[in-house]
Amino acid sequence: MKITVSDNSDIEKKMIDSVFGKEKGERDEKDGAGAVAFGEAKLLFFPVRSLAGIFAYITCPSIIARFQRNLSAVNKEMLTISDGNGGTKIWMPRVSTNRYLSHTDNIVKISPNGLLILEELSFEQQNTDNPDQCLESLSDALFPGTLEYIPFKSDFHRRAVILNDTDYFYFVKYSTEVEPHNRIKDTGTVDENTGVWYTEYLPAESILYSSLFIGQPRIQKDVFNDDAANVKIFIEKVDGKRTWLGGDRTTGKGRVMMHLYKTYGTDAKNRQEE
Repeated sequence: MKITVSDNSDIEKKMIDSVFGKEKGERDEKDGAGAVAFGEAKLLFFPVRSLAGIFAYITCPSIIARFQRNLSAVNKEMLTISDGNGGTKIWMPRVSTNRYLSHTDNIVKISPNGLLILEELSFEQQNTDNPDQCLESLSDALFPGTLEYIPFKSDFHRRAVILNDTDYFYFVKYSTEVEPHNRIKDTGTVDENTGVWYTEYLPAESILYSSLFIGQPRIQKDVFNDDAANVKIFIEKVDGKRTWLGGDRTTGKGRVMMHLYKTYGTDAKNRQEE
């Protein structure tokens, strides 16, 4: 992740060094590590072409179960549904093969009886484990409230679809973006020493999540009074910002918007963010 600051902002440069670590070439054996560690980015919703509504966000029970586990690991409230007896239970949907679960106000099904067409495959609606409340909660939590994201925030729960694990695996295996590449010499001819290679990308509108671990500053401790709580306040500035992740910036890939996942009722002293 590349962070830039204005030339006359020495204090802000010290803060960035303290939070994210020093740039390569500026480190030494005694310092360099930042106060923040980013976990692995995990896929939560995968966009797939739909015959109705342009595209749908798909996920599956295994992905949701892992997300729930990660929420619990960082002391976030897990998603719950009614247990039918006036109480609640953890949302762990079960979906049969060639069927799907969706919000009542779904906009990607093509008929009143619930037929859904994703790419070249058709699915029938399954009327169990109503996910309305959980999908609406995710809609609020996954998107910022800024003007440019209002259409996505308001439509997310209407586009979200939960498939069976096997059906989901088919799409994430065969519906990614694959691009061929070749190296061209300065003379305008193909470099015969490299040959053609292929890169695989997640499609635009993919939704991923990662755990963010915040600790005590290791360098430039004075700018945060050696307090992890002050680091947390600073890192919240990334909320809603855009950056590049990965090594394909020169090809225009890896551009992401970062949003901190927050739920009401969470301990304010919590030191982790999703």
